[in-house]
Amino acid sequence: MSDEDYLAFLNKANAPPTSSSRANAAASSTSDKQNFKTTDPGVSVPDVLKRAVKGKIFIAASSETESPFEVVALRLKSPGGGLPDEEEFAEMIGHSNPKEAEVEIKDPVDWDPEGEYNEVLDAVREAGRGADVRVYEVKGDGRGVRVTYWLVTATERKELVGVMGEGIFT
Repeated sequence: MSDEDYLAFLNKANAPPTSSSRANAAASSTSDKQNFKTTDPGVSVPDVLKRAVKGKIFIAASSETESPFEVVALRLKSPGGGLPDEEEFAEMIGHSNPKEAEVEIKDPVDWDPEGEYNEVLDAVREAGRGADVRVYEVKGDGRGVRVTYWLVTATERKELVGVMGEGIFT
């Protein structure tokens, strides 16, 4: 990150929040993020997830930013339909180099020990009808500065559904 980019980031982060600045921040955040795929054509997002993320902001511990949660609805590639391994997940989200991607699978309790996102976790569980839920932590820019967190489950229809949030660490 150049000094100018970092200064722009600090100025934006320290600006007083307004509804228009939040909308602009969300729009610029979307364009600045890694272009990971969160939905596949033909895979519907469960209503329970849409309701759970409406107006919810994700703030990773010690992250310098906040981001709106995004819904995830992807087609599973594995024939068994279970949760993917690290490389399969990187392929599913369109990582530029799935074999070398920095993906770590975590238990939701380890990811959110304070239970701050229990409502979102419950919605993901409901969308998967009680199936296993995992967090995939993806370091997307090769430096580990930009990290995405994917709280997901597999459905009976061989789909991966859940939510994604992003953190930036310098």
